[in-house]
Amino acid sequence: MADDIVISGGGSIAVATSELFDDARRLGELRALLSECHRQLVSIDRLVGVFPLDSLASSSTALAAERAMDDAEAALARAGPSAERLHVALIASADAYGVGERVAERLAQEVAARFGAMLGMFLPAIALAMLPTALGIGTGVALGLALLPAEKRSALFRALPAWLRSNSAMLTDPKVVQLVRLTVMSADDFGGGLLRLPPGLVHGLGDEGLGVVGLATSSSVVVGIASVRGALTESAVSVTQSGPPVSVLRAENYSDRAARVPQGTAQVRIDRYTQADGPDRFEVYIGGTRDFSVEPGAEPWDMTSNLNAIAGREAGSYRAVTAAMAGAGITSSSPVLFTGYSQGGLVAAELAASGDFDTRGLFTLGAPAAQVDVPTSIPWVALEHTDDIVPAVGGTWASADPVLVRRELFDGRPVSTDVMFPAHQLAGYRETAALVDASHETRVVSALAAFDSFGDDTTRVDSTLHHGVRIPAGPTSADPARRLGG
Repeated sequence: MADDIVISGGGSIAVATSELFDDARRLGELRALLSECHRQLVSIDRLVGVFPLDSLASSSTALAAERAMDDAEAALARAGPSAERLHVALIASADAYGVGERVAERLAQEVAARFGAMLGMFLPAIALAMLPTALGIGTGVALGLALLPAEKRSALFRALPAWLRSNSAMLTDPKVVQLVRLTVMSADDFGGGLLRLPPGLVHGLGDEGLGVVGLATSSSVVVGIASVRGALTESAVSVTQSGPPVSVLRAENYSDRAARVPQGTAQVRIDRYTQADGPDRFEVYIGGTRDFSVEPGAEPWDMTSNLNAIAGREAGSYRAVTAAMAGAGITSSSPVLFTGYSQGGLVAAELAASGDFDTRGLFTLGAPAAQVDVPTSIPWVALEHTDDIVPAVGGTWASADPVLVRRELFDGRPVSTDVMFPAHQLAGYRETAALVDASHETRVVSALAAFDSFGDDTTRVDSTLHHGVRIPAGPTSADPARRLGG
């Protein structure tokens, strides 16, 4: 069902729905309650006994009451251990599922890596064999487009986004999402095969081995090639505060934090917690991608920042956030809690992993941040829709172990065709955050307690919005029409 959330990670191998963990918790509480009832009943039975009862009622009534108490004691004695066995069995099933899922994911990644290396090795021969057919098809398509009148050709290209939106169900299929995740993780193996490197060497150096090369390496190659043609090239950024500080209440839960992620012109929100005794604290909220063009314009939250961030380089959006933080008075010793959505979640994870800030917590929504090595000492809760293709481009969770909350957003309901990636919309993640708030699972409750205690002893909260822009390296002007939202 669409309201089921599956919880994993956070230092535990257990993987199951929040409902199963809640049932296990209730069974544990029931076991303790039954044990206490049994103890009290035994005490009462010893205190009263059959002779005092006989003095208050007839012998038959007294004996019946005694038998009833004995039966109750026996039932409670059986019920307590039964509840405990069920409690243990549910936890064991979650552990077993977690082990099975890890083995299956590892096996799938191994197979994808081997296939990628083999495909890279044999691709030149395959391409040569298919070259005549490919040229014929390509020539036919190009000729057909060339023969179309200019207005019809333009209309065709304008209709492409609408066509993708109308077929958004294909991009929202969890199987397609998993295929994308495995594909990006095997890109380095494909490259090794293309270079004719020994398969054993490629495998040993890749994600499945020593991790010397991987998704960041593949992304760096893409960025390097694209930059030759002027695409995906980073530039300087400038940041301004959007309006004066506004007094607000402190954040209280997951859905409250999800609701504070900026979506308009401003990309960063910073809430300053003035403390009664001690340095001020800050919650930093970072929005998602605004511009999906590969050619950098005025917007730092673009594909240039996305690819550079995944490649492990300092993205324009990252530098914009650090500039906004410095402008808000955040230093390396200021306690900070980060919340980020989509690209903002990737940037938030990289800020937490940098060690440049006193990070007290991290909350990400739909972020391609699986390869960011955030220290396990930092409480991290990551929300991810299994039918959202965006987190999948961040690869598998091999470098970090957050409390990972997954949900299939469109399970049992029709996929929206209003946008290209409906499962990635912030509104859906806000729904999921509310479901996490309602969960009593130990890991999400513990992380939330750490998040919410961050604001203890606060006397005032002031919120500011910040807007970053790129400073073009050359005479390039921004095209507002390219801003698609994200």
